[in-house]
Amino acid sequence: MSPIEILQRKFGYASFRLEQDAIITAVLEKKDTFVLMPTGGGKSLCYQIPALMFDGLTIVVSPLIALMKDQVDALKVNGIEAAFLNSTQSVEEQDQILQQVHANTLKLLYLAPESSFFKRVSKPNVSLIAVDEAHCISHWGHDFRPEYLMLSQLKKSMPDVPVIALTATADKITRKDIVDKLALNNPLTFISSFNRANIRYKVEAKKNSFEKLLYFLRQHEDESGIIYCLSRAATERLAEDLTLKGFTALPYHAGIDKGQRSKNQDQFIRDEIKIIVATVAFGMGIDKSNVRFVVHMDLPKNIESYYQETGRAGRDGLHSEALLLYSYSDVAKMKKFVEIEGNPEQSAIYLKKLNQMAAYGELETCRREYLLRYFDEKPTGYCGNCDFCLTNFETMEGTIYAQKIFSAVSRLQERHTPSYVVDFLRGTPNVKINPEHKLLKTFGTGRDVSKEKWGIIIRELIIQGYLHIPDGGHQYLKLLSKSEGVLKGTDKVMLITSKDRMEAAEHPTSYEVPLFARMKDLRRKLASSENVPPYIVLSDATLTELASYLPFTVEEFSRINGFGEIKIRKYAKPFGDMIRDYCEEVNIQSRIHLLPPRSNNVEKSKDSETRQQTLTLFKKGYDIHEISNLRGLAASTIQSHLAFYVERGQIDIEKVMERRDIEVISHAITNSKGVWAAIKESLGQQYSYGQIKLVRVAMEKSKKLQRESV
Repeated sequence: MSPIEILQRKFGYASFRLEQDAIITAVLEKKDTFVLMPTGGGKSLCYQIPALMFDGLTIVVSPLIALMKDQVDALKVNGIEAAFLNSTQSVEEQDQILQQVHANTLKLLYLAPESSFFKRVSKPNVSLIAVDEAHCISHWGHDFRPEYLMLSQLKKSMPDVPVIALTATADKITRKDIVDKLALNNPLTFISSFNRANIRYKVEAKKNSFEKLLYFLRQHEDESGIIYCLSRAATERLAEDLTLKGFTALPYHAGIDKGQRSKNQDQFIRDEIKIIVATVAFGMGIDKSNVRFVVHMDLPKNIESYYQETGRAGRDGLHSEALLLYSYSDVAKMKKFVEIEGNPEQSAIYLKKLNQMAAYGELETCRREYLLRYFDEKPTGYCGNCDFCLTNFETMEGTIYAQKIFSAVSRLQERHTPSYVVDFLRGTPNVKINPEHKLLKTFGTGRDVSKEKWGIIIRELIIQGYLHIPDGGHQYLKLLSKSEGVLKGTDKVMLITSKDRMEAAEHPTSYEVPLFARMKDLRRKLASSENVPPYIVLSDATLTELASYLPFTVEEFSRINGFGEIKIRKYAKPFGDMIRDYCEEVNIQSRIHLLPPRSNNVEKSKDSETRQQTLTLFKKGYDIHEISNLRGLAASTIQSHLAFYVERGQIDIEKVMERRDIEVISHAITNSKGVWAAIKESLGQQYSYGQIKLVRVAMEKSKKLQRESV
């Protein structure tokens, strides 16, 4: 089977997303690959599909046991032979899995980075190594784990085995460090958009935080969510308080007994409770797709953590929310958590990241734009789905306030913190103000303004680019050049006085809500009988599609995303019977005719700007390798772009490849009955998967034209 056929038959999805197709092609060509793709973007398929096409075993390095189990359960539900090895298993269980490895019956094996697998199995038949959460290997990353450094030996011990490194969060310096530490050989790099358009980002002041949380949760009744707290004690208190208010909530942190902790997590994953209140010890590797909200009661340590934690909401692509309850006092509190004793260099990195996180909490601009720019991605403009873009602001002239602050900072020689500057302006008694400073002209000129308001104004002036606090060392206020015109009286400063939050347009409910609720109950019962989480049986997105299009027959179910061959056999009848009964009950007809038929080709999706750039260069006379060099993309990606236009009839295959090569590949495709592994084996290394794809698309196009002419 081809990659798209495996995607449709095994996993039940109509087409690839983001750069999945090009990544899979690169892996099949046994090239080292670096993949940066947002949480929920489908990273796992980038190595799971090649694993099913390679003869040998695919090793997946995974950081947490929960991730291993979830992914193995999901693969088994789809009829794929997979297993994991970790410390939770008995010696007998581990021996059984090693026997499967020796018998070559497993396709994927999940291991911890410190696993002794390679010491216990001398010559495993490994075809591919996937390193998940690859940012953990980098000192520059937000979640460095020393045990990941052991992975640097993989390329030395198995130089011919391709490695795919995957992460959802890594800035430029971290990406380079991952490639260097894993010793990847001229890796192809794929960076997908960081934009999680389905997540609404919101920040609110932390004052009256519990009341604000209750209001938020009542808007999300009967939905799953994660609430993050800084301390263990806070998670337990909050879980207890929410339970008293009628919510089903449990705590999760590293101090809870391991058995109880696993039980709490399991109840959340299986939808037996709706809310998990946790420290950051919870979450990495949690594949639960129907988390509808993530709340941060305290400031995260860095943007990467925040992005990753909020990304646990809406993995199924449905509308979700991320709420941060922010207080500037959290920044000072967090400093002791990010500083590493005896390691000033690493401490400076973490402190800089904390300040960037604090800047996010202070924003008076689009939050999505800030996140995208942080990860070196150009924003697309007004996002319409964050609190800033959904707010009308009223402003007033604040030039006099600004002049007092700038004058104070200047007279204090830019050698004091914001809190000292505020105390200086207010002439606060019983505060350790330098006696010499009390003689300065601006001392006490701001007595009529509260300490809180001065703090708000200073933070806004920092946001607007008048003031600056350098990274590392003393957190002293510094003047930026933009402040000069204000001090001279030539420029004015506008400050925000009020905010009017607009209500975003409601997401339309086009599906049958009562049916959706019934199907969730059915899904829960089926999941319980199979001892897996409900979302592994079917995702909320799949249930929504079922409740929208109302399929009855097996053929109709094959058109619903999430229904591969195995799931159709297992679940089409019970869900089909429920849908049919519901339609009879409320007297409505199936709407399956409104769903476009599923294509057998991945390239049926809409044209894109990147493909158009390739087409333009091709029409100017550049060949595949020249376009590859000019655009900095893999040749396989360029071939994929051209296959799109060959399939559309906009390019003749003979303009792309020599006739002799087309004939050789066509002959191999015919003799191998379209089976990709057999085609590649018969052709050897002389031809790439990209070339095979081009010819196969051309052959299918020719057959279609012949059928239409009859």
